[in-house]
Formats: sequence, structure tokens, C-alpha cells
Amino acid sequence: MSLITQVEGCIFSAEELQRFHKYYTWSSTDSDHTTVDERIDYFAANIDSSIDIQRLRAWLSTMDAHNKPPVNELYSRFEAYDFANAPGFNKLLAQVYNTDEASKYELDMRMEQAKARYYSEHIEPLNYDEYKAFKEARAPKPMCPYQHLWDLREEGSTSGKLLDNVCVVDLADYLGQLVGEELLTLEAVSKIHDAVRQSAYNEQYHAVAIVNSNCSAEDSSRSFLPPLEATTVERQHEALSALLRLQVELRQLGQSKPVVIFASGPVDSSAIGVILSTADIVTTDKFSVSLATSVQKFPLAALYDWSTRLEHPGTAEFIACHPDLVLRSSEWAGLGLGQGFIAHRHLAGTMDRILLAASCPPPSTRDALRKAYMAESVYPGPSKISVWRPEIEKYFAPMANGGSLDELIEALRGLDLEWTKKYLALVGDGSWQRVARLRVAAMRRARNMGYSQVLAMEFAATNAWAKNPSASADVLVNGSVDDSLSEILGGSKPAIAETVDIPEECPFAQMYRKNPERFKHIDLQQIAKHRSVDLQ
Repeated sequence: MSLITQVEGCIFSAEELQRFHKYYTWSSTDSDHTTVDERIDYFAANIDSSIDIQRLRAWLSTMDAHNKPPVNELYSRFEAYDFANAPGFNKLLAQVYNTDEASKYELDMRMEQAKARYYSEHIEPLNYDEYKAFKEARAPKPMCPYQHLWDLREEGSTSGKLLDNVCVVDLADYLGQLVGEELLTLEAVSKIHDAVRQSAYNEQYHAVAIVNSNCSAEDSSRSFLPPLEATTVERQHEALSALLRLQVELRQLGQSKPVVIFASGPVDSSAIGVILSTADIVTTDKFSVSLATSVQKFPLAALYDWSTRLEHPGTAEFIACHPDLVLRSSEWAGLGLGQGFIAHRHLAGTMDRILLAASCPPPSTRDALRKAYMAESVYPGPSKISVWRPEIEKYFAPMANGGSLDELIEALRGLDLEWTKKYLALVGDGSWQRVARLRVAAMRRARNMGYSQVLAMEFAATNAWAKNPSASADVLVNGSVDDSLSEILGGSKPAIAETVDIPEECPFAQMYRKNPERFKHIDLQQIAKHRSVDLQ
């Protein structure tokens, strides 16, 4: 039989406890089936009504379990209690409804508190704060009101109405229709810019998707983004200005809503800045970027992104100085520049399922889309850049800190290895070496500049290069850029901030995406509680 005993901190005198045990003798039969709470109730009602039953119960609650039932059973009895017929409970209702201004939530909370107080005073001890915490911890998590979006998994099951929250900019509407005649003209860039700009001010759209329906066919050889127009020096100058304005617009739009690019075909190096203007890039097996194309016309395309967004030292220099390098989806993912990869033959259905997530309203749209990318993505394959990382860091990284292309070539000549012989044969052309020197010098300077300054330098140096490609790299990248930004933006220089950041994932999420095995010992669910990141 359990006894209430005198221990350190007891709030009852020895006489009070002795009187309780002395006057209430329990039979051996009753002792096996009667709780201490029931003994206290009986004692106070029939033996000694002068005892302070609340103090006695308070003391009981400070002790370890003395036949105390599990809390879930206690709370079940509380919730099942018939308060409608409880004597005296109606007197507490006046305190519940003492104002006309209380919300339904507040009234419900007051009613629950009144029930808990009455139950604790007249039935059995119940701590309302503990009950509330218990109830909240075990309450079923509410289903996302947009759960139906994730249930539409079969191709062809999507509804056009569900995509009303996405502004789809189809590049096919603005580019040439014949294979071989595609060109990113000044007029096409301007129209794409206008379409993007209109979506920015339409609150109906939670996201913007940039696609090219010309690339949707499995056997399509169409470019996702063809070369930027450079038919004359003047047209090249105007087209580049328009392209840079489009990049600024995409970056600024990305601050308020996600901009998703489904890059489903080749992208010319002159237009790669459009792709890199957002972090939300999904590629297919048809995607590729050749850094050698259009280099003689636009050698510094996407200068800011190549200079600042690649994680490993020397990688930007390796890409800039490799004449025949082609980046495909595997390299793109390895560089941390893509959010996902999908098979081209499944592009249409997968794209619709991803964009359904955009029906989730701000501020959760971006996170919803990124989880959709992860759910639909497959492994793009190993990156051919990653396998050369030790050599890249040893021989190409020094160029970021003052080393020259000539020093790189000299170091590689001394190795007499098969790969160095192939590389030296590729860079032997004098015109390519001029491009490489310009790129290295520009990236070195860009790393110490803000986005708007780099944009102006890219514009000024490219125009100077078009007029005098034989000029030295230092002369081209160190020229005046004071008027370039105003010219790009049509005189509205204040329209762009010093830095227009691309909304990125946290660095940990990027590292996890590249190598999940490295973090398999970490409890990802605990990390996700602190910040919403795309970990799985």
C-alpha cells in the first residue's frame, strides 16, 4: 500500500499526515484497487473535513508516481467528462463570456481553462499547462492546404487552371522558327524583357517559368538560347545592352518571386548570363554550354557569375581557359549551378508537376518549387570537371591570385603528360590565348567589385574588344566604366542596386546535394527545423 510520507520540502506537518493515515485504515482487499487520490477524496469527505484537500493534492503532485494513472488516461477522462451536467459548472460560464469582443479562438480557450479548473478542483488534479502541451504535441499535423497538388502524380493529370499562378515565358515565341536561322536578336531580347517585366507586377503570378517549346521534341536539334546577334558592331553593342538589361530584370524579379528556367537544349555562351540570372535552373540531357562558341564576339559573357559563384579555387579559370570544354547537365550540377535534372523524354509531364507547386502562395512558393525539383530529379551522371579537381587547384588556381596564362603554359610543358600535351595543343592558337588572358584578367578584377560595376565592366570591355581585339587584357578591363551602366539601363542608373543577389540555397544544402553520403551521419530532420532548406 502506498503512503504519503514526510520528506524534505513537505508542506504538511507530521501531525496532519499522521492523522490521515491513522484514521483511514485500508483493508487488504481495497489497497490493491484504490489509488491515493481516491483515499484522499474519501478521507476528506468522511473522516476529517477540516483538512485542506487542495494542499494535500498539491503535495501529491510533487511526489513520484503514487498509483498515479498515466497522463493520457487522465486527459482522456477529462475530455470525456460531462460538464453539461456538472454541479456548479455553469457558474464559471460568466467568466468565459464576460466580453463581446473576444474571438471564437479566445472563447474556446477560456472554456477549456474553465473546464480544467473545475475538473482539477472537484474531480482529480489536472495541470492545465501540462495538458495543453500534451494536447499540442500529439495533435495531428494539419495537412497542407495545397496537398492536392502533390497528389497529381500521373502524367496528363494536371489541370491548366492549376497553372494559372505561373507566368510561362516561351522563348519559341520570340526566336527564329527555322533550324540554322535561330538568332537572339535585339528585338527578341527586348520582347522577352517586356514579357518578364509584365509578370513582375502581376500579383496573380507566384512564379515565372522560362521554357522553349521548340526544344520539346525528343529529336529536336534546336537551341534553347541561340547566339546573341552580332551582325554589325552597332547591332552587337545594342543587343548586348538589351541582354544585360534582361539579366538585371531577372535578378530583380527573383527577389520577389522565383524564376524557373527549364533549360532543355544547347545554350550559346553569349547568352549564358540569362541562365545564370536565377538559381532555379532545371536541365535535361539535351542541355549543353560550349564556352568556345561566340567567344570572339562576347568573351566576357556572365562575367560576374563565373567570377563569384563557383566554389572550388581555379574552376572558373579552368573553364575560361579551356577551348573545347562543353558543360552538360552533369557538370552543371557538379558546379552547384542547377536545382535539378530531368530526362528530356519526360520533360512535358515533369515540368507540369513541378510548376503545380507554384500554386503554393508566397512566401512559401520558392521552397515548394525547390522541393518539387528534388522530388522529380534524377542523377545526371558524374562531372568530368570534378575528376580533374586536384590538377585544377594546383595549376589553374594560381591565376586567380596574380598568375598568368604564360606561367600556366610553362608549368604544363614541364610535366610531359598526355593530358597536358592535349591541352597545350588546344591553347596554341594565338586568338584563343588573347580570349583566355582577357577572361582571367576580367575575373580577377571582378572579384573585388560589386555586381553593377562588373556589369558595366563586361559591357565596356566587350565593346572595346569588338573595336580592337588586339589590345592588351589589362587595357581592356581597366578602361573607364563610368558611363556604361547608365547606357545599359537607358540612363536609369538608380534602378539597380549595387549588388543584386540571386536567392540561393544555404551552402550546406548545396554541399549535401553534391555528395549526400558525406552527411549520412547527420540528423537532417533536426537541421531542417532551424531553417527551411532542400536537404532531401
